[in-house]
Amino acid sequence: MFKSYFITGVRNLIKQRGYTLIKIAGLALGLAACIIVFLYIKEDLSYDAFHKHYKQIARVLTIDSAEGVSSKRVGVTEPPLGPAIEAEIPEVVNTVRISNQGRYDLSYEDKTLKCESAFRTESSFFEIFDFPVLEGKREGVLDQPGSIAITQTLARKIFGDENPIGKTIKLNQTTELFVVAVVADPPKNSHLQFDLLRSMTPGENEDGYRQFLQTWQSIAMFTYIQVEDEINEAALNAKIQAITKKNNAYEFFTPVVQPLSDVHLHSKEILFETNANKSDILNVYVLSTIAVLILILAAVNFMNMVTAKSATRAKEIGLRKVIGALRKQLILQYLIESIIVTVAAVVIAVVLSVSATPMLNNLYQRFADPSVLMQPENLFILLGITILIGILSGLYPAFVLSGFKPIAVLKGSFQHSTGGIRLRKALVILQFTISIALMVGTAIVYQQMHFIYESNLGYDREQVLTIQQSGSNIARSANFKTELLRNPNIISAGTASSQIGQQLGRTGITPEGFSTDVNIIASIMGIDESFIPTMGMEMVKGRNFSPEFADSLSAIINEEMARFLKWEDPIGKKISIQNGPNPEDITAYTVVGVIKDFHFATIRHKLEPLFIVFNPQNASMAIKISTSDVTGTIAYIEETWKKVNPGTTFEYNFLDEQFANLYRNEEAFSSMFTHFTILAIVIAGLGLFALSAFTAEQRKKEIGIRKVLGASSGTILYRLSSEFVQLILIAFVLASGLAYFVMSKWLQDFSYSIKMGYLTFVTAGALSLFIALLTISFQALKAAWSNPVDSLRSE
Repeated sequence: MFKSYFITGVRNLIKQRGYTLIKIAGLALGLAACIIVFLYIKEDLSYDAFHKHYKQIARVLTIDSAEGVSSKRVGVTEPPLGPAIEAEIPEVVNTVRISNQGRYDLSYEDKTLKCESAFRTESSFFEIFDFPVLEGKREGVLDQPGSIAITQTLARKIFGDENPIGKTIKLNQTTELFVVAVVADPPKNSHLQFDLLRSMTPGENEDGYRQFLQTWQSIAMFTYIQVEDEINEAALNAKIQAITKKNNAYEFFTPVVQPLSDVHLHSKEILFETNANKSDILNVYVLSTIAVLILILAAVNFMNMVTAKSATRAKEIGLRKVIGALRKQLILQYLIESIIVTVAAVVIAVVLSVSATPMLNNLYQRFADPSVLMQPENLFILLGITILIGILSGLYPAFVLSGFKPIAVLKGSFQHSTGGIRLRKALVILQFTISIALMVGTAIVYQQMHFIYESNLGYDREQVLTIQQSGSNIARSANFKTELLRNPNIISAGTASSQIGQQLGRTGITPEGFSTDVNIIASIMGIDESFIPTMGMEMVKGRNFSPEFADSLSAIINEEMARFLKWEDPIGKKISIQNGPNPEDITAYTVVGVIKDFHFATIRHKLEPLFIVFNPQNASMAIKISTSDVTGTIAYIEETWKKVNPGTTFEYNFLDEQFANLYRNEEAFSSMFTHFTILAIVIAGLGLFALSAFTAEQRKKEIGIRKVLGASSGTILYRLSSEFVQLILIAFVLASGLAYFVMSKWLQDFSYSIKMGYLTFVTAGALSLFIALLTISFQALKAAWSNPVDSLRSE
């Protein structure tokens, strides 16, 4: 019996091959989009889940409640906190501390290369986290001072095919380190990304670092804990806070735990952390919503297609019932046809998504893995979706047509079913509500990204090269800068302690006129006298640092600092900072200038008070070049670098490219949103095409009569399209409310964002109306231009 239904279904689909192809195409595109979004959501949810004790691991954050900071949660703690937690809290079975060392210059024999990410850490790192050790021992691997573990990739770069174990390399041409282990490269879905792990145990000449590890008066260490069972955040927070209080840590630093499962998606506002490629749970929710909406669109489009051809088969059903076909047999026939189409669409969707994912990964800079579709639970999901869509899409025509009396169907009563008309109108409203909402969302995401890239950040990032210096290179930076300025294509060069766009350090300050009991924290950076003009920054009061003055105890503040301190004339005021653990370790700086506010972090965060001190030697160098000979100028900079800093690697970046990289996740999200919106519009257009064809089919006699009576093609076009225009206007009202609510939530992620204007909504509505009319007019004009005799003499 089922074989007969299947063969009949296939024959019917082949007979209507044009509509069948459109049905399959629309559904396959919608399903492919959902599968791709599913893969990216799966990627986001997979972060750090490869660790065996994933659910028992947490990191310790600090809530910085001091005045002057807008981002309260930071990813660092007091250095001694980890060992104290392990010693005093029974349910904590292990802890590990990690200190981010940034980038290293590594030398081995005559080879020098850059290590992109280095950590100092403890041997417990390999007890808590499951990063495979490929060579060397795993236990106690980093106990000895100077011992390092390097990744497999870094080992190949340095040693080639040699066995790295026991080999000695030089850090920044000075410090000797010896390799004790080779570690597998961290998986892409690890928030910890590193090339080199160095022992945290201080060496003989590291008394300052030894003292740092024991101080409770600063926060500068990443701390992770592993508990015995499940993480009880409230209980752990109370116990850890008691430890810091007992050790006289600053009272405005409050430690709290964050489960490892939350690190990737629930850390958007956290500063001073190591969290590679962190995303935002809101993006996951938005993409999930888009996927569901596209799936609904595809299913609605499918139902419209089925409905559009149902009327042409009404008489077929009536004849079948006359010769004895049972209702359940007719229902089953329709459902099987629907499921055949759905199965074909699912197969095509899987092929499309598997084929497209590598290209999209490259475009979005993601690493979704299509092979997860072959996991049993995901195969069951695909099977469930196939059956569900197939049944739902075939239910309406199956039950409605099979329920008509044969004589009513043969008379054509089905064509005038008010229930069918209401359903089709509801489907059109649903389709265009989704499409318009997605168009509005796409426009707002684009406007926000344009706002980010075009905003006046308070500095000039065009034609600026940045070079990160380290070790002895910093000491030679003055000579390097002098040599650079001999080239007429190099306009200026300046140094800073940190590159613009990277998070600056923070320090406690005591401004003149304020009590020492008031806890004020400010961002701090060191610069030389050339940095401000090189970056095109503007002084609004006072002066810049200058070699003509003894500026070792001078300071520049930003406008936000002046506003925060309520200083109308800050010039000459004193600001003191604590330089060490002892009360007498205080240095007072005199404010000599006020700089116009600039965004030294990303515009996700509000401007904060900034305290700038003079330092002629800094790690980051900015070089402003002319546009006349960029390639030649870069070659000159490299040649000069090698002359001044022999034996070290030369690397540079353009500041505008680095700036764009800061918003890589937002850019990828914007692209995904745009691509899926275009897809949704295509699917909605296919559905409207089917429904307009159905309407033209239903009203062909009316059109024939109107033409005989003298109606023009324009009049007929108006008659057929006016109903759809009304439905789209209703959809516009519903979509506007939905889009406004969702996009308001998304924009809250940015401290500085666009204002949603009515023009965006009106434009999206007008565009959707234009697309709809373009789609409808094809069928309407086809009906209007047909010979009325053909429609009037039929039947």
